Amino acid sequence: MSKILRHAMIAAGLLAVSTTAGFAQANRLTVVVPFAAGGGIDIFARLVGEEIGKSGQTVIVEDRPGASSMIGTEYVARSKPDGLTVLISSNSTLITPRLKKTSINPLTDLIAVCNLAESPQVIAVNKTSPFKTLKELVAAAKEKPGSLTISSNGPASTQHLVAEMFKRSAQIDMTYVPYNGGAPAVNAVLGGQVTAVAGNYSEVHGQIEGGELRPLATTMSKRIPSAPNIPTAREEGFDFDIASWHGVAVPAKTPAADVERVRDLFMTALKSPELQKKLAVHQYLPTGVCGPQLVDVMREQSDTIGRIAEIAGIRLD
Repeated sequence: MSKILRHAMIAAGLLAVSTTAGFAQANRLTVVVPFAAGGGIDIFARLVGEEIGKSGQTVIVEDRPGASSMIGTEYVARSKPDGLTVLISSNSTLITPRLKKTSINPLTDLIAVCNLAESPQVIAVNKTSPFKTLKELVAAAKEKPGSLTISSNGPASTQHLVAEMFKRSAQIDMTYVPYNGGAPAVNAVLGGQVTAVAGNYSEVHGQIEGGELRPLATTMSKRIPSAPNIPTAREEGFDFDIASWHGVAVPAKTPAADVERVRDLFMTALKSPELQKKLAVHQYLPTGVCGPQLVDVMREQSDTIGRIAEIAGIRLD
């Protein structure tokens, strides 16, 4: 083989490698988490991203926390609408814009692709509490207005909304006590500083299974599959339900073909039995709701958030 031919073949090989690497780089999927690394949504995103990566798609999970989730949310809304930069959305995507002025409207500046999973919320009390049911807690609160307390991570969190929706539905006066995180809110109940906690099930199921906390109700529309003995608030006679959800969204004006590709990537991953087992460990319940019906649900939830926030006087500075 001549030296010229050998050099030509080497050059062609290098060009092929470069082109392939360039294609993978150009088509990598950036999954933006609008919260700090290590939190529940970050864990969720990395589990799903890892599963998507098995298909050969390059996936980068990027944490952009701050401003009650708006830094990451606004970053995605302003990204190139090519289906390669996506947001792991959550209740905060809707809550924050209803409570303070933001530079984007998530209902118009983003396309909601799919709701991927829900995380149940639970109202629970200390194991030594005299209250065995939600109705008993409500009866006591009506006897002594303002004397009972309910904690959560807050303010303006999903759990704060749970507490306020419960109070309004039950028509009771309970003092809301916010904590800087779910763990401190749970510890306050365990330590006897507050009467009850509105918490994410992932943050309280260990204490429930260990007998330290007594669950009174879940605020989902149906019972938790892994905890079928916990009734729903509706079953207890109170007209409300709300769960934490994790979805995927893309910038507005993303072409339909790219939206469909994102949907297929995430839905295929979500159907994996291996991923479902991993999500179950963290108490995530796969939902896989996509399309126009999801937009309707989001608009309805945004209206509900606004109404509850106005009644309860919830604001973000």
